[in-house]
Amino acid sequence: MSAFALLPAFANASKPDNDKPVIKLFLQESLDIHGRQLPLDRDLEAILIYFERESGLHFDKQLLPWNRAQLMAQNGEGIVFGISKSPERLKLHHFSIPVVSEKIWAITYGNPRPNFQSIEDLRGKTVSIGRGFSHGMDFEKAKNVLFKVQEDSASSAARFKKLMNRRSDIMLWPVRQLQSASQVEAYLRDQLIPSFNDPELTGKTFYVSAKPVFYDTTHFAAANGKYEAEMEKLNVVIRKGTANGKLPKLLTKFY
Repeated sequence: MSAFALLPAFANASKPDNDKPVIKLFLQESLDIHGRQLPLDRDLEAILIYFERESGLHFDKQLLPWNRAQLMAQNGEGIVFGISKSPERLKLHHFSIPVVSEKIWAITYGNPRPNFQSIEDLRGKTVSIGRGFSHGMDFEKAKNVLFKVQEDSASSAARFKKLMNRRSDIMLWPVRQLQSASQVEAYLRDQLIPSFNDPELTGKTFYVSAKPVFYDTTHFAAANGKYEAEMEKLNVVIRKGTANGKLPKLLTKFY
């Protein structure tokens, strides 16, 4: 039996003083270089506050290992955010309409610099992804067929070091707002890598595929038959926020 017992949906829908229903919202944790859980990203928190305000829901936000977050949603214990579709997940969950579209870039280290332009360029490679991640339906069709997948830890710095030490050929990295390989490389060099405060990574240069190798969408999701009314409220917020431009404006701050 799973450690995460199946609970009825209403078991998590207690009400705080403001009478908004409380829903457990499961989020992917991130770890620092010492394996300690990092706090919720401030830009992501602003996005979730927007959804709470516009939907009338209240989230009990829980940062978890990504596989556990998905399993708890699958067991009907809450809603998971930031999940993409895969054939297996579609059997178990119902999904919101897309919150955001992502470009999935191939990150490499060292010379000669590869010229990756398409999925075919990944043939025969060992590809690093986050543990429990999917990068969309095209990725699911190609993984362990066109290329070998290695699932790695929730520490982004550890994943970059693994790539640097040639224990994987390529790392897949989703970016929402940036449009070109040069922009993504500048973001890695000037913002992401320095944010790790890791001497092994300081000053290191990572290359980005000439074009995204996959495209993906991320969603809210809940177990089939659970949280249907809440999911529809979230869909209303996505449609309205997309139409009036408020949601895209928030998302531009969150890579």
